[in-house]
Amino acid sequence: MSFMLNLILSAIEVVPGVLNCRLRSCKLPEHGLDPQIARYINEAGFEGLFKVPNMEVDHALITALVERWHPETHTFHLPHGEMSITLQDIEVMLGVPVDGLPITGAVKMEWPTLCLELLGHRPPDPIPHPHENTFILAGARLRFTWLDALFSGPLAADATDEVVQQHARYHILDRLGTILFMDKSADRVSVLPLQFLNPISNAKRYSWGSGALAWLYRHLCKASESKAKQIGGAVMLVQLWAYSRFPLICPVMRLPLSPVEAGPFANRYVI
Repeated sequence: MSFMLNLILSAIEVVPGVLNCRLRSCKLPEHGLDPQIARYINEAGFEGLFKVPNMEVDHALITALVERWHPETHTFHLPHGEMSITLQDIEVMLGVPVDGLPITGAVKMEWPTLCLELLGHRPPDPIPHPHENTFILAGARLRFTWLDALFSGPLAADATDEVVQQHARYHILDRLGTILFMDKSADRVSVLPLQFLNPISNAKRYSWGSGALAWLYRHLCKASESKAKQIGGAVMLVQLWAYSRFPLICPVMRLPLSPVEAGPFANRYVI
């Protein structure tokens, strides 16, 4: 898995003047989500986020928009006026809940203990190496390849309810870290959301859309600096927003099926 991740990241061509949009493929297992796991994901309020398809990111499009981003107003300055991405956009495009409590919590916790309690696995201690970052858990950021290897297989037929919840938390962390809260490393996922997933249904009380939008604004502001070379955050949302506001640049749209399945507007586009 780590080899494939490195291969994907190295395949992204670095074009002078074009931002490198940090991304990671986010696919459901080939066998599909186990109904028991899906039930807990729905209880957490993330059923819409799990319907968002994988999409290739247009680095040039994101760069063009970042060049028009003004940090002072958090808006894109365009020839016809100012525009911005709103909570309504993130709710409609990605199916992320925007109502509820703000995402505020502890930033300093015993993260290895929390991982053991809620994921069933404790990250191993690092092996000292002079030229490599061998930390599986660096602060609150967990190496994704290690976590993915633990949960990539199908759920056991005799799995206990506790194990089912651990698998559900893994899938939620994967989606949150890939679609909403991607950082510039692209190979780590934050375990900060775990504190809001105990119990899993507790996640439904929070406005994940607000947190994701604030995180995106931060990355847009950083990327607008003259020396910036990459951008994180919900870049897929930026691209979907551009497609919806400027239809001439969007790809072919899917024809509506009958009956139309409820879900985020991200499903409308064929990439």
